[in-house]
Amino acid sequence: MNKKIIAFALAAALLLSVSCVSQPAKAAGIDAGQGVTMATIDSYLTAPARFVDLRNYADLLNGGYIAGFEVIPFFQYIEGRALVRRNGWEFSAADVVDAAMLENLFGPKDGAVVLMCGSGTRAGYVKAALDSLGYQKVFNAGGIKDYAGARKILGDSVYAGLAALPKTVTMATIDAYLDRPGAKYVDLRNVSDKYKAGYVDGFETVSFFEYLDGNALKRNTGWEFSAADIVSKAILQNVFGDKNREVFLMCASGTRAGYVKSALESIGYTKVYNVGGMKDYAGKRKVLGDEGFTLILK
Repeated sequence: MNKKIIAFALAAALLLSVSCVSQPAKAAGIDAGQGVTMATIDSYLTAPARFVDLRNYADLLNGGYIAGFEVIPFFQYIEGRALVRRNGWEFSAADVVDAAMLENLFGPKDGAVVLMCGSGTRAGYVKAALDSLGYQKVFNAGGIKDYAGARKILGDSVYAGLAALPKTVTMATIDAYLDRPGAKYVDLRNVSDKYKAGYVDGFETVSFFEYLDGNALKRNTGWEFSAADIVSKAILQNVFGDKNREVFLMCASGTRAGYVKSALESIGYTKVYNVGGMKDYAGKRKVLGDEGFTLILK
């Protein structure tokens, strides 16, 4: 009898101890009327909701982001496809051009959606658009600039959405680095060479022999550059622009490109690449030349 009483007591104690163990609190849902801001967002991040950052992808790695938010870029995706702004940031129903796309992106209309961007402007506009479609629980939490919580992943303040450049770029690899925003692509051959031998689409012509040589530069010792070779820094800077931009140079074999690269570096350019000569290019951006062409100036 005593053994049965002891066994019963132990079982009861075990059940009591299990019931007393603290269980993880279930995240509360976000209801319409609640204030969700950058000051309070951390307390909602485990709630059953969509958390959407409307900034461009590059902005996240540049300016930082909040762990837990997914990215649906307004400028790089939503604008022009699902929404067209007709009056700045003042939303009107006519701005919605693809409601199905918005519903696909943001999910069921009865679900909570928390939006953020850089300052809150894009988030406010998209909130108005979703509200117009019948969404009931859309929140503009504001902009990353106002966030000081514990979930911030810091940005590097530099990244602009471009692939990192290797130390050298050649005619074999140049296609992968064409069309970079802000970069300058310069073909140093004579104008007639462009049309006779062909050219790489995307490069502009700044003729070395027909313009730079004798005006901006004077070769005192052949192709061996020295600081004394610079005749006009102003011309070089006018032609090649900002010293912090990426400059890609080419010519027929790479000789002129190498010389101009040295000249630009001597006056402070830091991202200049000699990609070589047209003779070595076999990429997809080649525009064929006409060997019978003769340049006639009238």
